[in-house]
Amino acid sequence: MRRGTRFAPRQHGEPRMNTPLPRPASLRLLALACALGAWFCSARADLIDDLPAGTGYAAWELCTRTQQSGDNYLRVRWSYTVPKVQPLPYVWDVDYYPGLKVDVRSFVPFITNKRSAIYRKGLGCTLIPPGATEAAVRAQPFKAVSLGTPSGQAWPVGEGPVQSYLNSPALAQLLARHGDRIFTDTATKAGEKQNPLAFLVARDGRLVYERYAKGYDRNQPQLGWSMTKSLTGLIAGLMATDGRLSLDAPVGLPQWSAGAKAGITWRQLLNMSPGLAWSEGYAGASDATQMLFSQPDQGAWAAERTLTSPPGTVFTYSTGFPNIAMLRMKQLLGGTHQALHDYYQQRLFTPLGIRNGIVEPDATGTPVGGARGVLRPVDWLRLGQLVAQGGHWNGQTLIAPEVMQFLVAASPASAEYGGYIWRQPATEIPEALRARLPADLVWFAGHMGQFTVIVPSRNLVVLRMGVSFEKDDARRRVFEAVADLVEQP
Repeated sequence: MRRGTRFAPRQHGEPRMNTPLPRPASLRLLALACALGAWFCSARADLIDDLPAGTGYAAWELCTRTQQSGDNYLRVRWSYTVPKVQPLPYVWDVDYYPGLKVDVRSFVPFITNKRSAIYRKGLGCTLIPPGATEAAVRAQPFKAVSLGTPSGQAWPVGEGPVQSYLNSPALAQLLARHGDRIFTDTATKAGEKQNPLAFLVARDGRLVYERYAKGYDRNQPQLGWSMTKSLTGLIAGLMATDGRLSLDAPVGLPQWSAGAKAGITWRQLLNMSPGLAWSEGYAGASDATQMLFSQPDQGAWAAERTLTSPPGTVFTYSTGFPNIAMLRMKQLLGGTHQALHDYYQQRLFTPLGIRNGIVEPDATGTPVGGARGVLRPVDWLRLGQLVAQGGHWNGQTLIAPEVMQFLVAASPASAEYGGYIWRQPATEIPEALRARLPADLVWFAGHMGQFTVIVPSRNLVVLRMGVSFEKDDARRRVFEAVADLVEQP
């Protein structure tokens, strides 16, 4: 094992404490020189431009993908994390405690920027930033939901296998061709690979194609990154349907009770147009990285951003705004993470048959609604199928038609965005390809190549997940598959 990584196995339910491995001073100086040289000479604007973002990203990534998703530690470390946080690996120490936590720190003089991500069963991983302690977070009361026996019925109702026998020869050939294209990864450098993990297709409410990368299977939940925003929108849609919030009422955060922010409505918050200043991005220091990796109460921190435009007039993409929504929904349900967790599990996940799905919380217990949904690919596909069906599921109306229509309709501030859901026409899709796609197409999108693409008029849902460093190519391949499937009789 490379020096700087230490495995501390769990003993009697407690973490085994360890001490840093000795590093000769000459090696430290050499490593520091290499790191600083790479840091100042590189033209790339990677996360390591801000060390707290690098150590926080690495700790959370290693924890979630290994301890919640059950992935291989060495693969996650070397293939998914190291390329993303360069040049942090020149100057990092990683302590890995199976089933408990991951600690990542740098040894730049006077700057350790230690971040710990702790694992709790039923909650996934939580990052411990300054101002929070592991002991206090672990002491938060929580009871995981109990899972019933899975149904053997066909997807989406149950856990039955893919129904590829329903495909015509032409459709089977088309799916196989796009599956091969999705999983073709010719890059030789780790930082250029697409790392596809899953490609699934549902047509007419049936799972007709399901493929995973080698070493992965259906039962592994995967981090959706910003696809979580769309999940947060669906939870808000449930609450609106249940009469627990009104889209045109003020959000009602206590810290917004006085001043211009008091008038910000749920509709404006869900449209990404509350008027708050925000700098998004995962490369270096930004509001997004500051919030995700250095703030214990992420929603409250995001809510303190300055009001810079009249609410409802300017579209500003933000990981912070869904965190604000989650914080307020938690308050409306009584103020505990348990209440919000139970709500979305019972009102959304259980009816849809979603198993082992979670939204990982911040250090205060509020689910990180902008970025940390961890669901199996078949369950992300179920959420897309719910949208394709207009909020109806198995004879029930989960989300009222008028609420679902709001979530997928163009907002006054952007034709490309609805209620935490992307929509046609989107300029990120090449124009020639966009012309082949139906006007009612919408999708969930997440960092590093997560896509759930939905065409309600064709009852089509296509999902791609991975850890992609070439996300533009990943996006093009997905939408090419959707266009071909739309045109396939």
